[in-house]
Amino acid sequence: MGGYNDGLVAAYAEAGARLDVVTSSRDASFGDQVRMHASRLFGFAMDRSKARAFRALSYACGYVACLRLARRADIVVIHFLHLPAIDRLAIKGFRRLGCRLVLVAHDPQPVLSGQRGPTYERCLRLFDLVVVHGPKARADIVAQGVPDTKVVVAPHGDFRAVAPLDPAVALNALGLAGLARPTAAIIGNMKPGKGIQRAREALEVPGTPVRTLLVAGSRQGTWDLQSALRPSGDSRLQVVQVDRRMSDHEERAAYSLADVVLALYESGYSSGVIARAHSMGKPVVLTNVGDLVLQGHTDDVVVAADYTAAELREAIARCLRKRVEAPTVWDCEAWRHHAGSVLARLG
Repeated sequence: MGGYNDGLVAAYAEAGARLDVVTSSRDASFGDQVRMHASRLFGFAMDRSKARAFRALSYACGYVACLRLARRADIVVIHFLHLPAIDRLAIKGFRRLGCRLVLVAHDPQPVLSGQRGPTYERCLRLFDLVVVHGPKARADIVAQGVPDTKVVVAPHGDFRAVAPLDPAVALNALGLAGLARPTAAIIGNMKPGKGIQRAREALEVPGTPVRTLLVAGSRQGTWDLQSALRPSGDSRLQVVQVDRRMSDHEERAAYSLADVVLALYESGYSSGVIARAHSMGKPVVLTNVGDLVLQGHTDDVVVAADYTAAELREAIARCLRKRVEAPTVWDCEAWRHHAGSVLARLG
């Protein structure tokens, strides 16, 4: 999970833990306390261009490979339950090895990804500790049968500050010729529930506060993203799409080109998009769903989940007027609290 892993791994290391970190790509180095393991199996499993059956098999095999590492571990931390049926078997395997188990539940009720159900809820109850990022997430985890005593609330935190790329470099990285400014950007996995069509429709009217809507990231599921982005009438809004799973450099380029980032979630609890935008000094317009508001920066603007087109345009205009001038300082204290809470509770 990119910058989230960077923050959490560094915090555990700072708290004195020795770590084996298994990721789908080797993209960071954290010193002698951390052993990095790049898993091609997990990398294949996360590649949505592959057949689902082969991805599931690769995901299961990736867990089998992790059992060897777990033999020498006291605690196993899992960030997301991608396939609950397989996750449940792996969790039981870790349990038989004597490991204590921690789940970082970014999305306690993953309705949009189709994972929620009895198997998912049984998985939740197998963990010794579930980490969430706010009170709404805590309440929803408890409602699914996890004892309140097993839930820790730890703030999400911003990612490590990163300087935006030069515009020419950013355009080249994404294969774009140029963007009319101001530019609003929707970045990440493109799926229903991110307000993409509503944003496009709201920004098509004359006098819109932005001239370009940049939509960058890979489409998820079978929904018709092209229809959601298709301009209506004689709109002067420039809609630019980068339709692929982006590398870290390409993602940095997309944020670099944004004057304002849109996080218009219809459901959810926390957002790496908000954390990344802050780390690059970009203001955000976000909805007040879940615990998202707790991640808000003083230069962000919050809108209600049922915002009107006019309200969204005004929120974007306010963000542009309050333009953040420097990257937000990386919130080290949030990550220390996160790691400290887990280690203290599990001894």
